[in-house]
Amino acid sequence: MTSKTFRLFRTESSGFKLSLLSAGHFFNDLYASFLPTFIPTLISRLGLTMAQAGFFSTFLGVIHIIFQPVIGYLSDRSANPWPIIWGPILTCFGATMIPLSPTYGTALLFVGLWGLGSAMFHPQGHGGVGHVVPRNRLTVSLALFAVAGTAGVTMSPLFAVALVNTVGLKLMPVAAILPVLILGLFTWRTMPSISHESGDAMTPQKGLFSTMKSVFAVIYPIWAMSTVRDAASQGVRMFFPIRIAGEGGDISFVGTVLFLIMLGSTIAMLVIGRMADRYGKKQTLTVTMALSSLFLFAGRASGGWTAILFFVLGTAAVNATMPITAAIAQEMVPNSRGMASSIVMGLSWGMGNMLMAPFGKVGDLYGVNATLFIVALLPLLTLPLLLTRPFREAKN
Repeated sequence: MTSKTFRLFRTESSGFKLSLLSAGHFFNDLYASFLPTFIPTLISRLGLTMAQAGFFSTFLGVIHIIFQPVIGYLSDRSANPWPIIWGPILTCFGATMIPLSPTYGTALLFVGLWGLGSAMFHPQGHGGVGHVVPRNRLTVSLALFAVAGTAGVTMSPLFAVALVNTVGLKLMPVAAILPVLILGLFTWRTMPSISHESGDAMTPQKGLFSTMKSVFAVIYPIWAMSTVRDAASQGVRMFFPIRIAGEGGDISFVGTVLFLIMLGSTIAMLVIGRMADRYGKKQTLTVTMALSSLFLFAGRASGGWTAILFFVLGTAAVNATMPITAAIAQEMVPNSRGMASSIVMGLSWGMGNMLMAPFGKVGDLYGVNATLFIVALLPLLTLPLLLTRPFREAKN
């Protein structure tokens, strides 16, 4: 075993802690596609409209808007890893209980638990990366952390279908939660605190709202871009499965399509991350967002596997910008990494999800393709933001 490999497995090393944070991200996001996978089934079984289905994501967005800044603020004040331990546990329980819901209200309750768990994990997870790795490895480390989460989202629909086909809906929560409990115990034993290898020591924090206001004043253009991006990504994952089901696709086919969409996103993050290092963050964001809209419009106008291909490419392009915007935000406010991450990865995701109910209403009135037209337009709306100061001053 080489000395480099040995250092990776030392519990106090930055590589080990990054690996542990990334594993938590994978398992937390392994349940992220349970709602999109089961949404056609819930619509059919509970007799829901597209607006009601979209409200699941809107409610999820409210949870993230409320809790992510709070958790981000607390994680900047403490190195205790309890949010990254308990977050995936709540995420798993809530997500696996959604398809068992007997009523719409019960489904909302479990969506809320799922959202609360995810809101607990992400601020400290993203911010923790900036604290456990050296500053010169931040962008690539955030990319690896993001890829781990995207890999979880990628496997999520296949994992959901596999659980249903093997243990059934009733035993699904029990089978799914076992690996999350094991990871939580391992994290508690091996990483009782998150260190600060980056050199940015924790500074005394102001109050929650003062901190949020001061950080937001610096990175609000990044938040705006992230919000539009997340609305586009979630719009595809929420409404494209409804279109597929309307064309006769079953739950296994829906799960396969969602898998392909997120697999494309995982690969794209690695490719786009290298492009950002070589050609610059701003230039890469410009090209990627423009191509995303082009592909999504092509997917909306197509059918069959051609449409699937274009939606995979479009969603992959828009999702690949996540580590770039996260890195820019943390570079702008290095002493409030948790708060910055909660704004550009959590608050933005919550705001993006809040648009799903209005998007669903558009689908009820004019058809699901009308909603997908709006979704395809969204990435183009981010291009003027690239003229603002954070993107002009972004480090390449």
